[in-house]
Amino acid sequence: MTGWAQQLWRTSPKLTAICAVCGIGLVLIGWTIQRQPRAWAAGKVPIAFWAWRNDPPSQADVSDAMQVAHARSLFLRAGQIDYHKGTLQRIRGLSGRLPQGIELHLVYNATRPLLAQLESADEELLAATIAGAFAADVERARTDGSSVAGLQVDIDVPTRLLPHYARTLRALRAHLDRNIQLSITGLPTWMDSDDLNSVLDQVDFWIPQCYGAKIPERRNQSIPISSPQMLAHAVTRARKLNRPFYAGLAAYSYVLLYSKGGELITVRGDMDPARLAADANLDLIERRAFSGTTEWRYVYRARNDSVIDDLAMQAGDYLVIDSPSTGSLRVSARTVRELAGGKLLGICVFRLPTRDDPSTLTLEQVAAALADQQSRIAIEVVIRRARPAGIKDQSPGRNWIVELKNTGTGNALTGSLQVDLTLTPGSIAELRHQTPASGETLCNTPDSEGQSRSEPCSPQRANVIRIRPHMLAPGQILRVALTLNIDLPPHVPIAIEMQTDEGRYYSNRSDVIAEGIEER
Repeated sequence: MTGWAQQLWRTSPKLTAICAVCGIGLVLIGWTIQRQPRAWAAGKVPIAFWAWRNDPPSQADVSDAMQVAHARSLFLRAGQIDYHKGTLQRIRGLSGRLPQGIELHLVYNATRPLLAQLESADEELLAATIAGAFAADVERARTDGSSVAGLQVDIDVPTRLLPHYARTLRALRAHLDRNIQLSITGLPTWMDSDDLNSVLDQVDFWIPQCYGAKIPERRNQSIPISSPQMLAHAVTRARKLNRPFYAGLAAYSYVLLYSKGGELITVRGDMDPARLAADANLDLIERRAFSGTTEWRYVYRARNDSVIDDLAMQAGDYLVIDSPSTGSLRVSARTVRELAGGKLLGICVFRLPTRDDPSTLTLEQVAAALADQQSRIAIEVVIRRARPAGIKDQSPGRNWIVELKNTGTGNALTGSLQVDLTLTPGSIAELRHQTPASGETLCNTPDSEGQSRSEPCSPQRANVIRIRPHMLAPGQILRVALTLNIDLPPHVPIAIEMQTDEGRYYSNRSDVIAEGIEER
C-alpha cells in the first residue's frame, strides 16, 4: 500500500470502505453487462434454409434464395433411415439434380419404425448406414457439380436416450472425412437435459428447433407453431451451452383435421390456405391471432362429407390452420439476434420457399422479416379489355378482365380485403369471378347527411362492383370477368380496404386506367 493510501486509510476509514464497496459494485455491474449478449445487427446474421421434400428444389428457387434472402447454406433432406425386419436402410432418397452454387448439408432423418426401435438399434450399424448413404450422395453431388460441406442427422431422439445418441454420433464421426462438418437438429425437449452436452461434444454445430414443441391434440387447445416464450427460452439455453449453433425458425403453416368431437385426426403441412378459404363446404367460425404473436389461427367447420386435396372430412369435422406472418417471423428473428450471443452461426428457416409451395411464407416475406422490415402493403389493380377466343372485332363495352395482384409482403387476413370499382349506373351486364372470391353489385348513393352509403342492388341499377377475395397472399393473382353494356371510361375509380395479418389497416383510393384489348 502506498504512503498516500495508508494516510487515507488512517484518516478516513469510512470513506475508504465506501470506495471499496463502490469498487465491488462497479465490478459486479461490469460482470453483469458482460453476461448480456451483444445484439446482432439485422442483415449481419448468416441465413440458411432447410429444404424438406422428396426431390431437390429447383436451381431457380435456390438462386432466388441466395439473391433475395442472401442465403449461404442449404440443409437438404437426402433420405430417411428405416428399420424393417431387423435391417437398417436408407429409403426415400432424393431424385433429380442437386442444386449448385450454395453450400449443401445433406440431412438424414428417421422413420417411425426406427424411432420405435431406437433404444435397441445397434449404434455402430446405425452410424455405418447413415455414413454409407452420405458417401453415395456425395459422389452423386460431384457428378452434379454441387458442393457438399456437411452431414446433418435429424433424429427425434427421446430425451432419455440422449446418451445412446451421443455414442451413435461418435461412431458416425469416425466414418467421415475431416473436412466434413457433422451437425444435428435439436428438439425443444432436450434443452434442459444434462445429457445434451455429451451429444454436442460429438458435432461441429447444432440447430435447435425453436418451434413445433407440441402439436395440439384437441381442437380447444391453442398452441402456436412458435411462441415468443418458448423461442426466448430455447435461444437463451443454446447460448448458455456455449456451443456453435444456428437458430431454427419456422416460416410454414400447417393444417390440423379434428373430428366433430375435437380429437386430432391428422396433420398436413402441404395444403394451400387459399384453397381452403375458397371451399364452399367450409364455414369459417374462428379467426384470431395467438396471444403475444401475429401468428394466426383459422378454424373451419365442414358442412357436409367431402374431400379436398386428398383429405377426407365428415360433416361437423374441423379444419384448423396455423399460419405465420411476416410479423411473427420478424419478431422471432429479432429475438434470436438479441439473445443468441457470439456462438450464433446464423438463422436457419424451415422451410425453403418454392414456387409450388403455397403453405410457406414467400421468399420476399422471409427476406423482409429477417431484415427486420415491416411488411409492405401493395395491391395492384389492372383493368384490360378481353377478346373472346375466335372473335376478331370487339364492340364497345362488352368483355373486360379485372386483375388483382398482391405485389407486397403483407398478407390480408382471410375475408378482410375488398376492392370497389365505381362504374356508370346501368353499365353492368354480367359479373363472373373466380372461386377464391365473391362479387356483388351495389348502389352507392348519398344519405340524408351527405355521406355515401352502399347497398346491394341489381346489376341494371348498380354503379359499384365489390370484389372480395377470400385470400390474396403475396404473389397471388385473382381475375374477375366483366361483361358491360357500354364502354368503360378511361379512368375507373377504385377503393381498396384490408387488414393485414400484422394487425395493420390499409385503405387506398385511386383511379385505374382501363387498358386495351388482351391478346389471346
